[in-house]
Amino acid sequence: MRTTIIHGGPVLDARRGRFRDGLAVVLRDGRVAELLSADALPAGDGDAQLIDVEGRHVLPGLVDAHCHLMSRSGVEADAELVTKSVVDGVLVAGRAIDAGVTTVRDPGCKHRGIYELRREIAAGRVRGPRTFAAGPNVVGSGAPVDWRNVFADGVDEVRRVVRKEVLAGADFVKLVLSHTTGQSRWRTCLRYMTDEEIAVAVSEAHALGVRTGCHCEGLEAARAAVAAGMDVIDHGTWLDEALVERMARQGTVLVPTLWAFSAATHHGYNGTISDAQLADFSERMGDVHRASVQRAITAGVTIAAGTDPIHWVPAQDLLVREAETLAAAGLPTEDVLRAVTINGAIALGRDDELGALEPGMHGDVVVVDGDPTHDLRALARPVLVLKDGEPFVDLLGDRERAARHWEALARPEPLSDRQPEVWLERA
Repeated sequence: MRTTIIHGGPVLDARRGRFRDGLAVVLRDGRVAELLSADALPAGDGDAQLIDVEGRHVLPGLVDAHCHLMSRSGVEADAELVTKSVVDGVLVAGRAIDAGVTTVRDPGCKHRGIYELRREIAAGRVRGPRTFAAGPNVVGSGAPVDWRNVFADGVDEVRRVVRKEVLAGADFVKLVLSHTTGQSRWRTCLRYMTDEEIAVAVSEAHALGVRTGCHCEGLEAARAAVAAGMDVIDHGTWLDEALVERMARQGTVLVPTLWAFSAATHHGYNGTISDAQLADFSERMGDVHRASVQRAITAGVTIAAGTDPIHWVPAQDLLVREAETLAAAGLPTEDVLRAVTINGAIALGRDDELGALEPGMHGDVVVVDGDPTHDLRALARPVLVLKDGEPFVDLLGDRERAARHWEALARPEPLSDRQPEVWLERA
């Protein structure tokens, strides 16, 4: 029986979003066995491996609740993309766990290769985070070419394709409900699925025992999704007070990907909007989305952090950037810490086994340099990353190597020469 005991630093109580002093985390055969008082540590000559992390903070493995490992759903799945996405998937998965992300909710891949990547990671042949994948998204045939994954028109066809995707291996079903682009200067939000189609998709997925999520922009689509009992609203760029209050009552999770949708990110970081587009995007997308998130915070909606990464600019600290952006929007620090841990597990319906350091949970542990309650950037300074009790990153004894690792996490390095999604250039 393999036992590891991590001690010497405050341990995050993820459900409260607060660190507790004087505890040691006991991992046994890949699971959290117990939390001991630090005064009750066994003698050093026992069978347990004792890891002293004095001066650092201990958290459960981070959860990215919106992370596309292989390819985003909104691109064309030609042979070149499939080939590149296989390489990207292996690289992105490794980079994610290097950053302390031990679990991802992958809400859409243009092809089903994501299931093979999921399997290889689970088998230990590819280095990466535990992956829950939606695979190809369900969308109406009125969607533009870059949003076409699995076509479905009418309630009977929607029911059929939901069954098809679950049988193909989807851990949850993801719908594409609506979208707005720079072609309309972000004035028009197009609906791709009707209220009835959304309702039957959610009902059928739940009947098959899987959860649902949706790419959702605009208020009307969000209302239909929440009314249908959607488990997760991804993005949710326009939510009013009545809707967020209903989301809070129902337990609907919001994964806002706020950093990825901000004007500063699209203009200054990704370069996907031009100088001429900046004012319109800020007014009609970035500012509106931020206000929606602030309403959700006030209403007490469960918010999970997701990055919606773009592979050609794959800095590894994107989850920390999202955490910082949520904090800047008014999410209290304890809720930010929940957003990057237990709330991601709630989005997956897996908070009984992931997202917290509690007996019986997976032995996923991240030890960071610094105190995230005073400096969220500490989350981008991992010194130890364990998944199921196995070390994937161990920099405890080498400060110089740790500094190089942290620098690399924050440095964007393109993984391929695939062209970015450009707002005004859609086929």
